[in-house]
Amino acid sequence: MNEKKEESSKISVNLSPSSLNLYYQSPLLFYLTYLAKVPEDTLVPVCYGLSGQLIHSCLEKYAKQEIDNSQAFLYLISEWENKNLHVHKDVKGNVLDKEEYLKALAHGIRIIDQHENCICEESISLPFKENELMKIGLKGVIDLQAVEKESNQLVIIDYKTSNKVDKGEDFTRQALFYNLLIHKKKNVLPSKTNFHYLKLGQSKGYSFGLQDIENFYKELENVADQILSFGKVMERYPIGNVEGLFNSRKQACLKEIEKRKEFERLYNLIQL
Repeated sequence: MNEKKEESSKISVNLSPSSLNLYYQSPLLFYLTYLAKVPEDTLVPVCYGLSGQLIHSCLEKYAKQEIDNSQAFLYLISEWENKNLHVHKDVKGNVLDKEEYLKALAHGIRIIDQHENCICEESISLPFKENELMKIGLKGVIDLQAVEKESNQLVIIDYKTSNKVDKGEDFTRQALFYNLLIHKKKNVLPSKTNFHYLKLGQSKGYSFGLQDIENFYKELENVADQILSFGKVMERYPIGNVEGLFNSRKQACLKEIEKRKEFERLYNLIQL
């Protein structure tokens, strides 16, 4: 009975592609978002997330054969209004171009048509590491797993609605994360992972071997060990970069930064 009570009182957090990248950006913001779960306190542009989710929803319905291509376009048009995307402004103060997203949807449909045996939006969760205070799992939701008709090989597909092809480490980690989850759950390794930038009509491919997966697993272990060592103590989490445009908890970050500065000032004063 006591063991069950202790287990339920543990803080649970998942490392996912997004939470992992946030940890690398700012351990403090990771803590505030996923452990302390403080309320959002800063307005950020919501149009990008809403439009991206809508494209994903259209393509998921199409891949599952719940709707045909004509219905997919009609669904996007109707939901565009329902989600107020004709009202929400981007970083430049403009509304998004619906025509641009209709073209992106058309590109996504063409990609799906090149594949078969589709598995859409599969969520994979695995236990990972824990101590007496905290339990860390691994979790990811994969846009599409399918067999490429041309090569007859299993591939991962991820849809992007970004305005530029990412050249940093964030998306490489995301691709590695998906491959690791599939390998751990199904004991297979996809032949490649394709990130399709639907608005640009471009794609970026990743291919990984077992050694890549093992190295990434060790990287995740190191991150998890750091989090377990920091525990519930916010002051232990390094600040990192909290200046991003999409930081919806910026005020909480700034408050903690000021508190640390004041502590440092008083500490230095005492040392004089």
